[in-house]
Amino acid sequence: MSENENQFEELLRRLGLDSLPTYQQIFESMDPLSWTLVLLLSGAVLLGVFFTLNTRYRFHAFQEAEATPEILLARLKQDPTYLTPASIVNRLGADTTLLLLEHGDQITAPQWRSMWNRVREELLGLLSSQHAFGPIYALAHYYQSTDTQEPDSMRIRRTALIHKLGQRRHLEPGADGMAAQLRLVRHPAEQLGELGFDGPTVWLESHEETMPIQGPIVQMDWVRFETVDRASVNLLIQRTPTVGGNFSIQMEKRNEMWVVVGEQVNWAS
Repeated sequence: MSENENQFEELLRRLGLDSLPTYQQIFESMDPLSWTLVLLLSGAVLLGVFFTLNTRYRFHAFQEAEATPEILLARLKQDPTYLTPASIVNRLGADTTLLLLEHGDQITAPQWRSMWNRVREELLGLLSSQHAFGPIYALAHYYQSTDTQEPDSMRIRRTALIHKLGQRRHLEPGADGMAAQLRLVRHPAEQLGELGFDGPTVWLESHEETMPIQGPIVQMDWVRFETVDRASVNLLIQRTPTVGGNFSIQMEKRNEMWVVVGEQVNWAS
């Protein structure tokens, strides 16, 4: 052990490190310029530490604020593509996503609609894919079909109408200004009710009953029940005499609420 110590001391001696100056010697040897440089260096280090800690704190606080559902909802109301639909549902939750859906449907600006339609469709699909009470209840509120005392056929019809047209339930008038019309093919045993369509509503007693097409129309067949918890309904949305689409919407009853679980589309032009 002593041999190793001797070798270490010999190494220090050769490097000139065996006689390091004391703090007192260092202080006595420093001139005003040296002290100025030391003070500047110390100040720079302290400022660097201060700004590093301050920036990290502010950035962390900003991230915490931005992560709140309220802030995210406000951003999404300005730009619905700010987050992916999956991130919207995960970070907002079902209840706040419902607020975004209700807000988005009320805006009619073309630029907004071009962004919103795809986001809305994916949000509805993500919520309907979940079987938890929260998403189901949020969808039922969005479709305005939470009244379990209302006949199932009316709740299904309203759900289908809002699913395709949004909460406004509005179809743009024709080029001649003719308002859109909702036509409902009624099952003989079906009770009539109000669906909230933005325009005239006509009930037809059968498929054979015909009316001349004047302006855009939404025509809905009677509701077909596969079981007490599964049903489907067909819609025709015709914007002009030559442009429109047929939709078959499948629904499932969960926690006494009807949820859209599938859709088949056949565009015609």
